[in-house]
Parts: sequence; C-alpha cells; structure tokens
Amino acid sequence: MDVASTPARPRVLATTASLLLSPLDWVISAFADAGFGGFELLISQEPETRDPARVARLADAAGLDVPAVHGPYMLLLRNVLGTSYAGKTRKSLEIAAELGATTMVAHAPFRWERKALSWLPEADDVADEIGPRFAMENLYPVRGRNYYSAVMPEELTAFRHVVFDTSHFAVAGVDLFEAWDILGDRVVHLHVSDNLGTGKDNHAPIGEGVLPLEAFLGHVGATGYTGTVTLELDCRAHLDTRERLVAFLAGERCKAERLLAGHVEPAT
Repeated sequence: MDVASTPARPRVLATTASLLLSPLDWVISAFADAGFGGFELLISQEPETRDPARVARLADAAGLDVPAVHGPYMLLLRNVLGTSYAGKTRKSLEIAAELGATTMVAHAPFRWERKALSWLPEADDVADEIGPRFAMENLYPVRGRNYYSAVMPEELTAFRHVVFDTSHFAVAGVDLFEAWDILGDRVVHLHVSDNLGTGKDNHAPIGEGVLPLEAFLGHVGATGYTGTVTLELDCRAHLDTRERLVAFLAGERCKAERLLAGHVEPAT
C-alpha cells in the first residue's frame, strides 16, 4: 500500500505516571527501548517534570516527543504549581506548550470547590491563548460517592475536549461503548488500562481484567479516531529488571496497536 494512502491510526503513548518514583531519564529511555515514539508527562513533585527544557532535552536524546501533558490535579500533587485551580491550569498549559504538546489533561474540581467550578468555563479560552487543548478526564466514585464534578458521560459533555479513561469508567459502572456514543466526538485522548472489578482504579494490563478492551479498542479504531492513546499501567510487578519492564511495556504497546488496527488477539 502507498504510504500516502495508509489510513491514519491512533498513536499509542507511555506515561511517566506509571513510573513516578524512577529517575526521569531512565524512564524515558525505557519508553524508547519499548518502541514508543512519544509519552505523556505527568507534572509531579519532581522538579525535572516542571522543567520543560530539561524534559525536551531528555525526550530529544531518546528520539521521543511529548504529545500530552497531565497537570498535577491528583490529591497527592495538590500543592504542585500552587493550590489555585486556575493558576495550576495556566501553568500546566504553559509547560505543555513549551514541550509542543497538543493536549493538557485536566481533572475536574471537587463538587464543593465553587471558585474553581465557576472558573472552568474560562479554561478553553485560556487554552486557546496558550496553545494546547484543555481536555477534561472522567474521574470515578470513591466508596460509592461522586466527589468529583466530572464522573458520568453526561457531565463530560460540558467540555469541548475530553480524555476518556477506561478504568475510571469501570469504577463508575459505566459501559464503555455507551460512553463512547455520548463522548466520541469530543474525545481527543484516551487513558487505557483494564480493571479488576474491585471498585478501585487498578491500571491492569489489557486483557487481564473485566473490561471488553479488545472489542472496545477495535471499535475506537474503526470509528476513525486518530488521536492519542496513553497506556496507564501498573508496572510494579515488572520492575525487578529493566529488561523485564521494557518487555512488558513493549508487549502492551503492540497489543494496543493491534487492537486499535482491528486485529483480534489470538485466544490463549
């Protein structure tokens, strides 16, 4: 097939969030060795993650780029880049812009954070000014309660751009196909992992949980989606050697790419 006529496919990325406690240069080189062409950067407590020039040098040295940046919205990162939702968002967008990222992943405020919630309608205008898209990720209930303001698909329709997290929808009890029907035209980025059905966000490898990821990823690819897909995986069982980690990441990348291209995994 002529290269010009080859259909565009979703691009599969790794994420530094999966290896948050490991040195950033080591993590990025492992991604390169696992065959990834790019990665999602989580802005964290580590000063390197907040230094876009440093991240860009490491990425360039490994032959990778950074199409997506995840802002520090998690509870354990609540003081990173300040405590103001608006300020944190602007700074995250600026870091993403310096890295050439097209998407900045955001979490919605808690339902009682009125000041942050009232600012949210301005987020897209700020993003348009800076460059990267402000994309809202679906979150999930904690012990059966929806503390966050963007959990169900209908709540995500308030945002121009959406990050679709498969495991989060599993915890929320939301059918992936129904969620895609509602949100597909807004989705610019996916976080993909399986879920063990325990009511927690497990970040399990594809095919090792309760989610129909084989069929779902095939469906996403068949819809013509050509955005980015980050594999958010729990890597702790594969950290005894670098070789084992690289092999695990490479295997999950190949699996995701095959499924998105419509190739069904062989039965085992």
